[in-house]
Amino acid sequence: MGLYKTPGVHIESAGERFRPLTEVPMGTCAFVGRTATGEPHRPVKVDSFERFVSIFGNDGGVTAQAVRGFFENGGTKAYVVNVNPDDGRTVSPDDFIGAKAERGLRVLERVDDVDLVVAPDLMACYGKELGFESLDQVHAVQRALIDHCERMHDRFAILDTPPKMDLDAAVEWRKRFDTSYAALYYPWIVTRVGEEAGPPIPPSGHVAGLFARVDEETGVHRAPANLPLQDIVDVDTFVHKRERDFLFDHRINAIHAFPARGLRVWGSRTLSSDQAFTHINVRRLFLMLRKSIEVFAQWVVFEPNGPDLWKTLIRSIEAFLFQQYQRGALVGSAPEEAYYVKCDEETNPPEARDAGELTVEIGVSPVKPAEFIVVRIHQWTREASAEKTEAAPAAPAQPG
Repeated sequence: MGLYKTPGVHIESAGERFRPLTEVPMGTCAFVGRTATGEPHRPVKVDSFERFVSIFGNDGGVTAQAVRGFFENGGTKAYVVNVNPDDGRTVSPDDFIGAKAERGLRVLERVDDVDLVVAPDLMACYGKELGFESLDQVHAVQRALIDHCERMHDRFAILDTPPKMDLDAAVEWRKRFDTSYAALYYPWIVTRVGEEAGPPIPPSGHVAGLFARVDEETGVHRAPANLPLQDIVDVDTFVHKRERDFLFDHRINAIHAFPARGLRVWGSRTLSSDQAFTHINVRRLFLMLRKSIEVFAQWVVFEPNGPDLWKTLIRSIEAFLFQQYQRGALVGSAPEEAYYVKCDEETNPPEARDAGELTVEIGVSPVKPAEFIVVRIHQWTREASAEKTEAAPAAPAQPG
């Protein structure tokens, strides 16, 4: 107050506003499939397997086993959509897809915090429900899963192979897809039912739990691979090393039994031919960044579109990306090599502002997993060492 010499109103600038941008939680999985009980075609949130059983029952079916595997492997929150028709008819592909009515995947569009989608019970329908007499109907549902994720831009599908497929058949099935919004896992897994090993089931629910565990412990930038799966006792088909290489070449992620290391996911590839998005963690990092910035930027709507707003956005987004850089999600010897944020006259010319548009350009350099560890082993013999010693000149005598 000592700076003011005369009475009156004195206006000071409080400086630029800073609005913190925080990372949205990841690892929430949606299960689409049949359950023993529960209201059909309504997404219900569950935070434990016990909660799932209290709402949907436990008939020992694939959905129940998959949800249990999700929580056993580190998942903490899930949504379940029961696709059983309420009119007593048999399950059809559209009960999963929801193209003709509000059911299946269509009702999931109302849930914002889902970022993983699985449908392991789809494979249990094949050959047992009248609506799933051919693999084309199974493919239609998996294609809808992918379309759903690509359209929503904020979720990732974990796919299973149809039952009783060998490696060649699995590779042929994989060739039906080309997307960075999904990954395929092989083979099926065996879980414990009571005191005995149960029949093989698709692995997607258990793998989704592994995704959630990695998200919580490290972050989406860490590849969900080379980690043990819990709540399983075996795999339906043992995959040898040469066969793992074969699957890897076709971007199928294997589940393999390692001596003394347990059953582990061995692969983190998407189904994309786009080299920029062949890694699961890269695609999911972009999903997290997009979702976090979208949630943060809601306050921007109707703000004056000018330099003050641009500076505020740049500061908040740069601070958020610097946090990602510090935790190892972005790669570069310095922050300016790992990311950039641009919001100025160039990205927002007068004609764009007149149309009410605001554009922020963001570039990031995501970290990618080390998949090929090369160890060079050189032979070193005592004889070679002796020859080098004999060939070395004698040291000069030191003056006495």
